[in-house]
Amino acid sequence: MKILKRVYALLLAVACALFLFAACSDTGGTDAGKGENGTQTETPDEGGNTGGGNTGGGQTDDEPVYSVSFGKTTYSLLLDDDSLSSLALGATAYTDGKADTGARIEFSTADASVAEVSADGILTAKAHGKTTVTASYQGASATAEVLVYGSATKRQVNSFDEEYIRRFGRQYITNNGLNADHVASGVEVTFYGTQLTAEIFASAAIYVTVFIDGGEGAFTQLSAGWSTNTLAADLEQGIHTVRVLKSSEIYDGQLVFSSFDAEQFLKPQKAPELKIEFVGDSLTTGYGVLGSSGDSRTVQNSDACSSFAYLTAQELGADHSCVAIQGICVKAYHWQTSRNMTEMYTYVSPMNTQPYEYEQDIDVIVLNLGTNDASYITTKDASYAQQFPADYKDFLSLLRSKHEDAYIVCTYGMMGANTHIVNGISQAIEQLGDEKIVYFPSPVENRSGANGHPNKAAHVEMAEELSRFIRTLDI
Repeated sequence: MKILKRVYALLLAVACALFLFAACSDTGGTDAGKGENGTQTETPDEGGNTGGGNTGGGQTDDEPVYSVSFGKTTYSLLLDDDSLSSLALGATAYTDGKADTGARIEFSTADASVAEVSADGILTAKAHGKTTVTASYQGASATAEVLVYGSATKRQVNSFDEEYIRRFGRQYITNNGLNADHVASGVEVTFYGTQLTAEIFASAAIYVTVFIDGGEGAFTQLSAGWSTNTLAADLEQGIHTVRVLKSSEIYDGQLVFSSFDAEQFLKPQKAPELKIEFVGDSLTTGYGVLGSSGDSRTVQNSDACSSFAYLTAQELGADHSCVAIQGICVKAYHWQTSRNMTEMYTYVSPMNTQPYEYEQDIDVIVLNLGTNDASYITTKDASYAQQFPADYKDFLSLLRSKHEDAYIVCTYGMMGANTHIVNGISQAIEQLGDEKIVYFPSPVENRSGANGHPNKAAHVEMAEELSRFIRTLDI
């Protein structure tokens, strides 16, 4: 029996070997289009695609893949100018990754009252405003933004009427021009041409940040006194926006915009729907944000446009306003010996104490106070720890009375958290029982900037975290 089993096993092994030999012989070696190991390789087509049903020319039984794209993400048109009121859209259709020059692309606009598009892709301005244009091909589609601009006169822009110029923050007009006292306060001007100049007054050598066409901001020093400043130059001939915001704090110096000059001014597009107001202290003003540990705070190393507040607004694509000053407390007098936020919030600015006419379209208020109150408790009056919850609650009630529908996001702790302040904020929110007043403890703690304040990296991180939180709100 053992001998028979061995013979059977031997015959089975021989049979398997013969089968494998026959299978290898059938391949005749390495086929074209196969690798040395006999696995299928992929040869790129003219469009650089490989494998599957996405290769060109219907070379497989799979369905072809279609796509379409525009040459630009945004198209701008100018009313009342024959050469700029229409343009040919640059759209390309693709089949399996290859451009199909003979493809029939269909076009449409979301709002034909703002811009129309013909069957052959000619986009034409109809009215000032914003819409989108869509290109469709074989079930695939792509969308681009369309901005149509109406013209404005120099006189209209220099009236500072918000129909002709965008404004940010609490401001007021005097015979000298538009006064922008608060941090991150300023203007945005839209024009056609290659450069923009402005007549500006600064009471001291302060800084502004200049943003051209939504690009990276340029931290720019202004000379004390009246001066003509070239805010943008040598641009490509076309439609441009220039935003100028005050980087320096209220007491670093006053900023007044007197007039602007450009080849052709244009009306601005509508401001973003989301509007955020930031109320705070040195953390909101960007105190020492550009400095390093061991540095003293200076006007050169402080920038409101690098603070978590402005960065959050940018991250969310929101309109913004800042009411902030270094050293301020909720109601106590500490570093600011004659001013607290409960008082300051009710008037235009420390330079203009007329009652403020509150904006009614604020969606979110970010309140970042408590750091100076903690210092007041630990260095001047320990008993104030018992009063702080009531003062914070009173200020929240003030905010709610002026902005009935806004979310109020209370945050604290970027420079470390004091237990009395944390408990006081929590207690105030709990006692009010308002579902739209919420606490967001700072997930970032940093003192590596100038004079023990957070550095820019910390502000960037805080902006990311705060933006993520605000997106969760039911706004």
